[in-house]
Amino acid sequence: MENGKVVRFLFVLSALFTFMIPGIVMAGNSLLTIQTDGNASNASAGESGATISSSALISVVVTNSLGAAVSNLGSSTGDGTSEIALPNGWTLSTGFNVPPGACLMTPTEFNNEGGGIYTIRVVPFVSNESCTWLEGKYHYVVSIERKGSGESGEREDSGKKPFKGSGLGVLAIK
Repeated sequence: MENGKVVRFLFVLSALFTFMIPGIVMAGNSLLTIQTDGNASNASAGESGATISSSALISVVVTNSLGAAVSNLGSSTGDGTSEIALPNGWTLSTGFNVPPGACLMTPTEFNNEGGGIYTIRVVPFVSNESCTWLEGKYHYVVSIERKGSGESGEREDSGKKPFKGSGLGVLAIK
């Protein structure tokens, strides 16, 4: 390239970085990346009840569109011995692809481990005493969403940036 073209190229490039990139960065925090992995942990086929000894764990890692950990999405709750409500904005969907005759999963503990890492302890559906873990793969989706001001009508979301994301996972029970 001749000098004039190089100067123009560098000028255009610097203008893009000056004006375009900050817009992308500021607008880019609304999409979350959610990675999830199921771990049978203590759970095995035939077990039931809201106990630590019959529970499995779902690990969740949450990052924003820049790859930074998002660690302020809920406080730890539950002790693994009874059904809990997940923190505001969290949803665990479990009934769409389970072993034949299997039950839904019930969350019994939620832990914010810090650094964008969360764990959800699950057991077979606690509202039906005949529900036990069956051998096979339990598919699930973890979704997180916060609506911005004016969208949800919820006072606690006022002035906060909206975001959403979901991740599909598989929990294998043997």
